[in-house]
Amino acid sequence: MRAHTPLIVAFAVAVAGSAAAQMPLKEVKIGIGGPLTTTSAGFGVEMRQAVELAIDERNSASGLDGTKIVAVAIDDKADVETGKTVAKAFCDDPAVLGLVGHVNSGVAIATGKIYMDCGLAVITPMASNPKVTESSFATMFRLTNRDDRKGPGLARYLIEKMGKRRALVIDDGTPYGVGLADQFVAGFGAGGTIVDRKSVKVGEQNFAEFVKAWPKDFDVVFFAGIREGALILKEMRDQGLTQLFSCGDGCWDTKAFILAAGGAATKGEGVRILSAAPALGEVPGSGEFAAKYMAKYGPINNYAASSYDSARVLMAAIAQAAKARKAMPTRADVVASIRGSTFQGVAYAKPVQWTEKGDNKSAVIFVNTVDGDRFKQIDQIGE
Repeated sequence: MRAHTPLIVAFAVAVAGSAAAQMPLKEVKIGIGGPLTTTSAGFGVEMRQAVELAIDERNSASGLDGTKIVAVAIDDKADVETGKTVAKAFCDDPAVLGLVGHVNSGVAIATGKIYMDCGLAVITPMASNPKVTESSFATMFRLTNRDDRKGPGLARYLIEKMGKRRALVIDDGTPYGVGLADQFVAGFGAGGTIVDRKSVKVGEQNFAEFVKAWPKDFDVVFFAGIREGALILKEMRDQGLTQLFSCGDGCWDTKAFILAAGGAATKGEGVRILSAAPALGEVPGSGEFAAKYMAKYGPINNYAASSYDSARVLMAAIAQAAKARKAMPTRADVVASIRGSTFQGVAYAKPVQWTEKGDNKSAVIFVNTVDGDRFKQIDQIGE
């Protein structure tokens, strides 16, 4: 077996002319940008853990032809201004060849130009607002599906398959929540009526008066947000409201939705929750990934497989670019390598391939109900 020679050849990044950028690298860094604190931490921590698992596996198989890959995680606190500071820190480190993140659409949109200007490839496993890839950020890629597919898709499902006609729509005031709610409203209006549109604030805890003020003539609630969904649903059931509760993939979180709702998800007409990937075990390799992840970190709540695949796509692209250059690739090389790549992961049945704008052609959407303490996949929504 031949020895591996580390790829520590001269490395130039988009900050051309910088002396630091010309230094040989003894290691390659992959950034992880997401909320590791705040109410969004469940998403960010699980993303970080899945990326670290992928990197550990790659390093155990010699890394990048002998060069070690190092994960560097920075907390963006789900905050736009903090996210910009995080992005600049990643850009300023010449050893960072790519990033997995961010979680929140608002942060992903606010940092997109910063990453583009420094040439750094970004793969977000979950930021779903259309503007993430519609803003001409040349280095941005999205593994998950878009809200302009999720919102109208769920609206059609509720009308055509469940006979719902009168929707109460609630958002959490964030770019993700408002954008998804707007898309749902546009889709539902094709065959149903929006009875009312309301908004809550991220971090609110008490929804008793909010629910009491609802109109009475609705047959489905749609919530576009994250953690507040469980509390709103619980309050609905406590007040005797039995109507169906539906939510985007912000509620696709075992701990923050099912457990936080305290049994409310199986009461009344139940729930319909979107997920951005099929149930673990359906795609070849996903069951094995889940077993490895859970053995190391515990239960999976949501986007672990998508985060794992995002890191693997990025590392495969770096390796391919290094092979083509026969040296450590530049950031521009990595972006070009991602754009031309095809990668079979564990999150989706079809290989990951990219549109011109950086969206994943293979991303699909699923509908789930809740069965006890877990999500149960019951349908797939087409394009």
